[in-house]
Amino acid sequence: MPESRPPLPQLPGGPDPTQPVPRSPVEGVDLDTYARISAELAETPADRATILASHGLDEMRWMDVEMTWLLRVATAALQSDLSLGQDLDRAYTAAQAELGSPGPTLPLEEYARLAAHIEAGEPPSAVLARARLSLASYARLQRAWTLRLAADPALARTYRELVAAARPAPDSPG
Repeated sequence: MPESRPPLPQLPGGPDPTQPVPRSPVEGVDLDTYARISAELAETPADRATILASHGLDEMRWMDVEMTWLLRVATAALQSDLSLGQDLDRAYTAAQAELGSPGPTLPLEEYARLAAHIEAGEPPSAVLARARLSLASYARLQRAWTLRLAADPALARTYRELVAAARPAPDSPG
């Protein structure tokens, strides 16, 4: 006898979990545009009103767009369909790459130091604040170094050595 699964929950404000998740635009904003706007806002949060206005949105409409897309991604994941989240991730990554340098913006030694502190359990927000990096900048930096490290085993060994050397002693501040 097949196992019965409990019904999927209806997320407040989200799409019907018994139906395919819609991918139609929300307030005229399709998934790629949603990813683009999100990347722009992460890149320059101080320009929020200008960015939203450039896309014909205000704060209230943007909140509706963002909530709807996030609920759609969550509902699709509950349905075991990860494709919507993967499509969003690809679109966001592509948009972010267009907005900034595709190469590492910090030397390997500095990137290793950041990674060592994060791996040691320091809150990433504190580590990034000390380095004066936004989360968006760090994500780009991490992608750039990951690509290089994956392609060069000798560089990857050097990176691991740098991380080990930079790891803070227990109970030592940043």
